[in-house]
Amino acid sequence: MIRDTLTGLLIGAAGGVLFWLAGIPAPWLAGSMIAGVIAIFSGVKPGMPNWLKALSFIFLGIQTGTSVTWETVDRAANWPLSIAFLGVTVIGVTWACVWYYVKVSKWDAATALFASLPGALSLVLLLASEANADMRRVTIAQCIRLFFLVAALPSVIVWLSPPEAFHGGAPVMGNLVDILIVIAVSTAAGYGLEWLKVPAGLMLGPMLASAGLELSGIINGAAPNSILIPANIVLGVMIASRFAGFTFGEFREALREGFSGFCIALAIAMVGAGMASAVAGLPYALTLLAFSPGGLDAMTIIAFSLDLDPAYVGAHQMARYLALALLMPMVTTYVLSRIGHGSAHGNVSSGGVATRLEEP
Repeated sequence: MIRDTLTGLLIGAAGGVLFWLAGIPAPWLAGSMIAGVIAIFSGVKPGMPNWLKALSFIFLGIQTGTSVTWETVDRAANWPLSIAFLGVTVIGVTWACVWYYVKVSKWDAATALFASLPGALSLVLLLASEANADMRRVTIAQCIRLFFLVAALPSVIVWLSPPEAFHGGAPVMGNLVDILIVIAVSTAAGYGLEWLKVPAGLMLGPMLASAGLELSGIINGAAPNSILIPANIVLGVMIASRFAGFTFGEFREALREGFSGFCIALAIAMVGAGMASAVAGLPYALTLLAFSPGGLDAMTIIAFSLDLDPAYVGAHQMARYLALALLMPMVTTYVLSRIGHGSAHGNVSSGGVATRLEEP
């Protein structure tokens, strides 16, 4: 197990270094993910223990929370309108992808629905298995979409609209006591929410706790950026590990559907982000990243890499994640029953929300 973990970390770090030297945006996340995928299809199985995954979520939550300032709180007045546009965008992405998979790819409705839901991957896979969807199609479609988002989205954002810095000049926490306090309190908050079965608790708890400590003045300054690189590498290898159950032939065959789903989702997200940017007066690069249908952790890491406001991105990704986690069991049961899968495929239990989620 230790050997597999070290192998995964070394492969991820090597990919991150290559992407960093090449000047590719978000190098440590995208590079480690792509290196991990190449390793998996080459027969190498990089490992990543649960405790290391948990630690990366906690550190990412701390990093996001300590970036929150009272200026961030003032800007948050524009967020409800932006989140409303996000909700419409999520519905649009899901509907368009379902239409494509059913009408063009000829998938059954249950498989198309769960392959189309943007985010909350672990819960999507749980509900898909209960609804008798084609698990291999759902899994690889979701993984390929996330793969392309992490690999391509940073470059797309930089190309469309150069990111504006929001927090780059913030002082970094230099007091060892402050660092120990924020790690201890945030870890306790993370495991507390995890124990309460709160979706994404390991990241949400540290985010809220560290933001509270920062705003109250108990600690001062953002967490050191150096903790982001290990979190990037761990997350990149985690995303890559989703492909471990597939052969390269299956991956190649699924690329068309997966890439098409990615393009549809990104196009609709770009429209929704443009509307939110115009109405709320926010930079387009920022709203596009917040609206992109990736994971909470991956999109927040990209926000740091592009020097965009991580609190805004994290709040929108968290809102989408929580809404999907809380509403998905009921909504999917209703939708599947309306399209003729109520008895055979729509037996989706709301108890899935309480399941421990490995990936926000």
